[in-house]
Amino acid sequence: MTSYPITIEMNAEVARKISAFKEIFIPYPKQMELHVELDFLRKLGRQTTGQPQMGLRVLAPSGSGKSTAALAYIAAVERARPRTDTFIPIVKIDLERGSTPKKFMMSVLIAYGDLHAGHGNELTLKRRVFACVERFQTEMLIVDECQHLNYRNGLKNDVTDTLKGLLDAGLLPMAFLGTDEAMPMFVRNLQLNGRLLPPCDLHPLSVRRPEDRQLFATFVVKLEKAIVERGILPQLSTLAADNILPGLFEVSDGVIGRVCRLFEAALVHALRRGAHKLERVDISWATERWGMEQAFIDRNPFAGKAYG
Repeated sequence: MTSYPITIEMNAEVARKISAFKEIFIPYPKQMELHVELDFLRKLGRQTTGQPQMGLRVLAPSGSGKSTAALAYIAAVERARPRTDTFIPIVKIDLERGSTPKKFMMSVLIAYGDLHAGHGNELTLKRRVFACVERFQTEMLIVDECQHLNYRNGLKNDVTDTLKGLLDAGLLPMAFLGTDEAMPMFVRNLQLNGRLLPPCDLHPLSVRRPEDRQLFATFVVKLEKAIVERGILPQLSTLAADNILPGLFEVSDGVIGRVCRLFEAALVHALRRGAHKLERVDISWATERWGMEQAFIDRNPFAGKAYG
């Protein structure tokens, strides 16, 4: 239950400010490392056109920000070299569970805007993918949610062999983003692994490492500052001074993206109660209504006097 009235009338303003929050991108060292590796992969592909291409594995827990970082990189590339009707520098696809080789090709064609992506057999779709890559001069393919690739139904439907074949054919370099559930797929196909650069997995921060704690604290401070700069709330919060950071680390388990999702829920609470800054009550509410309900944590470290 909440101690403030919730009305439909306030939803438009709260939604506007939450939308502004969603646009915030805090440059984060581990995500910037991913930008560097994606950039190297793309430029290596440009230097080796027509030759067997390389791939990049990027595994991380859900909420680590890998998709956000990939989208930010795509935006940066398109600012420098804008997409046109005949040029799409990077294509990103999001796979559905149980994606077969045919569904993989369909996803790529859909990303190009092909209205008939489902028409034809796997070989026909593959030829159309090649044609799209050539027509739009695409330099890299980013495959998100790669743990959904179906690699368990036998050799005939093994998507990993399809991926290796595309790389060997010199189509274009590919980055594979997914959760740790995708690890068996890469372990299983050593031939595909042979086509990959050193992994750029995004591991959660460890509360036991001083440098990780500093990274975490710096990210939170920058996020709070961005909230004020965007006009979402008028005043800076005092989460660090109030000794709330250890609880934030516990709820997020060191996964930066979960901090953003927790803040998003906390901001809804703060805005609806007319607050001028984020406070413990907002973080506590978000922990119970988002973190615990979504099974990211089984207790609320902000209840009582757990942290100061």
